[in-house]
Amino acid sequence: MVYTSFTRKILESLFGEDLVRSTSPVSSVLNMGRHKGRVTYTVKVPGVDPRIVSKTFWRLRQTKILDFKEDSEGNIRFVLTEAGRKRVLAYHLEKLAIKKPPVWNGSWHIVVFDIPERMKPARNALGERMKALGLLPFQKSVWIYPYKCHDEIDFIAEVFGVGKYVHYIVTKSITNDELLRQRFGLS
Repeated sequence: MVYTSFTRKILESLFGEDLVRSTSPVSSVLNMGRHKGRVTYTVKVPGVDPRIVSKTFWRLRQTKILDFKEDSEGNIRFVLTEAGRKRVLAYHLEKLAIKKPPVWNGSWHIVVFDIPERMKPARNALGERMKALGLLPFQKSVWIYPYKCHDEIDFIAEVFGVGKYVHYIVTKSITNDELLRQRFGLS
C-alpha cells in the first residue's frame, strides 16, 4: 500500500519520537469516545478537510497500522500495531545520519554480521544503509567507520529484524590503517 505524505505526517506526529526511544508499545490519546457503541474520534488538522483526516484514520485502522484500545479508566487510545511500528521506523530510517565529532578520537568502529541466507534481502538492505551512512566495507560482512555509530547500526538492524546477527566492535588499533585514514580523510 502506498502511504500519502499526510498519512506519514500523522503517524510520525503521533508516534515518531516515542517509538524511536521506546521498545515498548506506544499509544496516543486523541479526543475519542463512544457513540451508539462505535468508537468516535475528533482530530483537527489545520488546513485539511476533516473528512480526509477521518478517512486517513479509518484506512490506518483497516490496514492494521493502528488499533483502538480501551484502558481500565475507559479512555480509548490509538495503539500502533507491529505493522505500524515497522512503518514508522522505516520513516525514521530515511532520516538517519551519524553525527561526526569535530576531532577523531582514534577509535575504529567495526560492524560484523553473519546474517543467514534466508534473510538475504535484509542483509542487503543493511549493507545499503551502512554504505549510505558512510561506513566502508572492510571485508564481506565487516564494515568500518571512524566515529561512534552503535546506536544508528542497532536501529537499522532492528528495522530489518536482524539485530541478533549484528555485532559492534570498537578498537584503537588496526594493522595498516593508513589507507582507512586516507579514505575517511583522517590523515
